[in-house]
Amino acid sequence: MLKRGFTLLELMVAMGLLSVVLLFVFQTFIYQHSTYTVVDQVSEAHQTSQGAARLIERDVRNAGYMVPPAAAACGVDATDGPDVLFVSDTDAIRSADLLPVELASEELGAAADASDDPGSLTALGIGVDQVIVDEVATYDTDANGTDDSDFRVGAGAILVDRGAPNRGVACGIVTAVDITAPYEVTVDWLSLLAGGAASDLVLVPAHVYQVVGGNPPQLERDGALLAKDVEDLQIAWFYDDDTNREVDTDEVRGVDGNDYDSSDVVGSELRELRINLVTRTRLDDPRNPDDAGVGQARENRDTNVPGDDGKHRRVHTATVYLRNLSL
Repeated sequence: MLKRGFTLLELMVAMGLLSVVLLFVFQTFIYQHSTYTVVDQVSEAHQTSQGAARLIERDVRNAGYMVPPAAAACGVDATDGPDVLFVSDTDAIRSADLLPVELASEELGAAADASDDPGSLTALGIGVDQVIVDEVATYDTDANGTDDSDFRVGAGAILVDRGAPNRGVACGIVTAVDITAPYEVTVDWLSLLAGGAASDLVLVPAHVYQVVGGNPPQLERDGALLAKDVEDLQIAWFYDDDTNREVDTDEVRGVDGNDYDSSDVVGSELRELRINLVTRTRLDDPRNPDDAGVGQARENRDTNVPGDDGKHRRVHTATVYLRNLSL
């Protein structure tokens, strides 16, 4: 019996149909993989913002604990870049029920030498009466295995003049701590007090949050990496300047038309902070790598975070009440 095979035409048609099917399957796989990558990246960016925000919110809620109310928070406002936030370091202060009786009702801080009042200098050694504000040190500044100070290099410091609250609040990053008498804390000041004669200067240890540029940009807390791919940190400050127990429109600073200036506030009248974090995905969207991102501008920032790079962005906004502005 004669056996017939496939003709060349039949083989060509079959191969063509198979190629179409394989191409469809391959394209479907590529699309699904790209979608999975985008979803995974967006989820990671969301988790990054949530995790970082929770820590910032905790520190803000606790700011002002056992320290002068004016020293609860300070910051640097920027319209063309990220803001910098300082909040008093409650981690360095023991609970009130563990404090010695003589300190349990005191406003804790390091009394500063009036002659070291920061003016136009950007870095200044502040002579203080102590570097341990609650009789128990929290940090090891000389790496000898023993805690010796409540101030530490890379963290922040907030300076207020309790005798002249209208001078505002000063803040900066600690660059050196001398734990031997006479004690001294050297600060790279990012904001200064308003002019005037110093009367009762108090220096308070603080946490500092700032975005450091680079690829990727990252959010740092006390000079240590907290989260990568954080592009922006913007703060709005809510004050009760007229002490009527309400925050009026003109009492909100760090927003359009009303920039924040730490030397032009009474720190004890601060009531709330609004925190904005902008995070981005690590990778460009493979489906549209050239023009997927949307730039973000929050509060009084007048230039968007660049967005024409194929990355997706997420914004986390939270308004936090400072609950420890008085004992």
